[in-house]
Amino acid sequence: MIDGRHSQSGWRIVLSGTGGQGVLTAARLLCDCLAERGHNVVSGQLHGMAQRGGSVHSSVMIDSGISPVMGTGRADYVLGLEPVETTRALPLMSSRTVVYMNTAPIIPFVIGQQTVLGDGEAKYPAVDQLVASIRAVTKQVFPLDATRLARECGSGRAVNMIMLGCLLGSEALPCTADDFWNSAAGRIPKGLVETNARAFMSGAKAGRRLRFAAEGRV
Repeated sequence: MIDGRHSQSGWRIVLSGTGGQGVLTAARLLCDCLAERGHNVVSGQLHGMAQRGGSVHSSVMIDSGISPVMGTGRADYVLGLEPVETTRALPLMSSRTVVYMNTAPIIPFVIGQQTVLGDGEAKYPAVDQLVASIRAVTKQVFPLDATRLARECGSGRAVNMIMLGCLLGSEALPCTADDFWNSAAGRIPKGLVETNARAFMSGAKAGRRLRFAAEGRV
């Protein structure tokens, strides 16, 4: 069974990715939805800058106090939009943390540059090794190719909506996937609503499927 629902002490969520993946947008949409439903929500940027390719990690704290600072091992859920960036959140994980991890890598600029110039031995880590490093901390790791799903929905840039769909579709939070989308749709530019809707619903289906598999249901 997926563990990670801590209604008495709130919910602590980490969103990890790179600049350009919409980590901050995803965090803001999640905060807005829960705040509208009467929950005390605090968000903060744990580290990184939102420039394209840079490391970006945000926290969303629901009914868990007034500080956006996430303590060591305190994350209930991690949404990893990029494999290496998911692994960077390891210090915040514990055995009860539930991790949804996009397996499609974004090669950092420095590695791409070194490859082109033939300078050094830098290379991107094997994704299966990254997954294994997380599983050494928590068994509740759910890898999926969110980038492929996003492209199938019309835009590879909608990975953030795929991952939010996973979280909401798994019934992890005190609101439904429909509640979230009804809140988010009005905050997304009109020209992007249809694509993001498809991505979110695709992610929600994936989240439900992963939850049922973890609970031994077909």
